[in-house]
Amino acid sequence: MALLSPAKLGAGLTAIVEVTLDRQGAEHLAAFEARAVADEAVRQCYRVSPGPDFLLILQVRDMPGYHALVQRLFTQDANVRNVKAFFSVSRAKFEPSLALLAAATTSGSPAP
Repeated sequence: MALLSPAKLGAGLTAIVEVTLDRQGAEHLAAFEARAVADEAVRQCYRVSPGPDFLLILQVRDMPGYHALVQRLFTQDANVRNVKAFFSVSRAKFEPSLALLAAATTSGSPAP
């Protein structure tokens, strides 16, 4: 797996977005999640609690690219009640790998 620089590929705006749905039934959560993960600008998608229903990490070219995403993912979905976006001005750390635990048990749980 290779890690590429989004800025060098023309996707220089990172947005961290909280999304709250109007209806939180299992089918509504699944429907929004399916739409979100299908969008190429959505790099990460988390269901979270408490607070908003979803936390999305978006990577877009620029602010017009973000506005286009807002139209297709949030505005057109009548079930989206609230969107709160934060735009990254600097990333102090990004570590996509995890260290393996040397003392893992056969069940997959770490040893005490």
